[in-house]
Amino acid sequence: MEYLKIYNILDSTNKEAHRLLANGPIMNGLTLIAREQTDGRGQLGRIWIAQPDTHLAMTIIYQPANMTPDKLPTLGMKISLGIVRALQTIGPELQLRIKWPNDIYAGQKKLCGILIENALAGSRVQHSIIGIGINVNEDHFPSEITNAVSLHLLTGQKYNLDDMAIAIRKHVLELLDDESISWKSEYDQCVFGKGQSFAFISGEQSFEATVTGVSLEGHLQLEHSDGVSKSYASHEVKWVIVP
Repeated sequence: MEYLKIYNILDSTNKEAHRLLANGPIMNGLTLIAREQTDGRGQLGRIWIAQPDTHLAMTIIYQPANMTPDKLPTLGMKISLGIVRALQTIGPELQLRIKWPNDIYAGQKKLCGILIENALAGSRVQHSIIGIGINVNEDHFPSEITNAVSLHLLTGQKYNLDDMAIAIRKHVLELLDDESISWKSEYDQCVFGKGQSFAFISGEQSFEATVTGVSLEGHLQLEHSDGVSKSYASHEVKWVIVP
């Protein structure tokens, strides 16, 4: 399959995507998989710990034909929903939720992290490097990691990583090519913590608020304890407590 490149070991599939793009034109949707990743990163530079051959580390290189930067928030939302769709075709019983902005949770534990790196050319999006890390066949995690879970721990089954990557690629690209907003209602049903109260920090202020949804602009919508509703971009607020 020409759209799939599999590596035994890489520092990072996202870093390899950057190198490939720097070397010349590549096909849209090219997908990279690393059996072992030595320098994976999550949001805000966090290290992503992954055990060889048990964890799916993949990157999709998306080169939109005509996307403007204002569409980037919905790009991230579509990617998250595409992963949820793919995983639920594999395990229909899974109760998956999208924890804003870019994590997938099963119950109260993290199953998947997403790191998206975008490049602009003038007023257009040149490409998006979509890094996806999923806990798949792990049967345990280090004791210091208390909020992680794998598909194997959830279902008792073992999964083929390449088949899973192909399914995720299919569902993500289908949604990215969908110019309608028909997917939004499905996304809304998958929002982690919707209707529940959590602690947050915005600037130097800490507060409790109820999650009411995510806007099409990619902003987390919160109702504060005084009844006032506000929307926050990803750099404006962070979760303090996730049960």
